Amino acid sequence: MTAFRENSAINMKSNIKIEQISEKDAPSVAKIEKECFSTPFSEANILEYISNPIWNFFVAKAGENVLGYISFTKILDECQIVNVAVSPDTRKMGIGTLLIEKLLEHCKQNEVCKLFLEVRVSNIPAIKLYENFGFSAVGVSKNHYSLPTEDALLMNLILE
Repeated sequence: MTAFRENSAINMKSNIKIEQISEKDAPSVAKIEKECFSTPFSEANILEYISNPIWNFFVAKAGENVLGYISFTKILDECQIVNVAVSPDTRKMGIGTLLIEKLLEHCKQNEVCKLFLEVRVSNIPAIKLYENFGFSAVGVSKNHYSLPTEDALLMNLILE
């Protein structure tokens, strides 16, 4: 990363707020879904999930611009990360880290004991990000993803 990009990332990171999603964020989240995933959730899906009590989303925003989000479900004392996505224009600036930090804070406040997720085995940057937070690989789900067909690495994190 160049010195200019590092300084831009630091300045940008200080202006980013992580907050609960609102309905007005759904179009931006749907746009990021399309940019990041081969089988994206639609805006209608996102609005449906927002109204479902087991689903949660945090969005990373600079002003009113949504830069990324994390979606997850919580049932009893377990939490599953469904998606972490950052707009391609703002990657490598620490936004994914901020989103996971916010999720971990939320989990501790809500007595979550275990987090788990699936990630494409080829998504090395995401795997490294999760490992930096203490997630461990616990298995592989064969042909879990489509477009293209790919295995998923199953990871979890036990909170104390």
